[in-house]
Amino acid sequence: MFKNLTFLLLLFLHSLMTSAGGHKEILPIVKIDIDPQVEAEVTAVIHETAKRWSSQQFSSVLELWDPNEPYPTYLGEEQAQWFVGWDRLKAYLDPARPNPAVEAIRQEMFDVQVKQIAPDLAIAFFYMHFEMKIIKAKPFGEDIRASAVLRKTDKGWKYIHWAKSPKNPKVYIEDLFEQDVEPGWDEFYQQAQKNKKAYWKKKRELKKQQK
Repeated sequence: MFKNLTFLLLLFLHSLMTSAGGHKEILPIVKIDIDPQVEAEVTAVIHETAKRWSSQQFSSVLELWDPNEPYPTYLGEEQAQWFVGWDRLKAYLDPARPNPAVEAIRQEMFDVQVKQIAPDLAIAFFYMHFEMKIIKAKPFGEDIRASAVLRKTDKGWKYIHWAKSPKNPKVYIEDLFEQDVEPGWDEFYQQAQKNKKAYWKKKRELKKQQK
């Protein structure tokens, strides 16, 4: 049994190493043509969301949603299904009693991009660094991709839709392995490439001499 598990683990690690490549390539952010004021206002709502989560006053996030939207939609990375409608959204953000297991939450949004799709509608997509402390456990964090649809109202831009997009397990595990690389790798890598080229050049020369 142990040997089988070890073999499967090694096979899995091998598949990670041989298949890693293009899907992890980080390309430059594409500049979107949009009214600077709209971009600034929507981006401010995204950062305000992180600020309110970090305040531990989670119910205040509801103030950033459009109360006239009949069917707000919300999907967190930990949810099994979409929350549709105010009853489920309020139960999630403003429960009757606090979750005793959750001691603290901290959020930070970055690389926010905004795309306006109608005079009163905009899509924001961004990255979130999320940290949480659960009772009797060490704090943990993760980087999450997320997107939202906002509507322009008399009181500013408000959410009508929110969704987080977790990485699949394969990419997530790759990220964990990458985080374990010690500082100084870039310098080592550059020298290692030079050493490798010199080594194989010398081997080819010796092979020619032996003919």
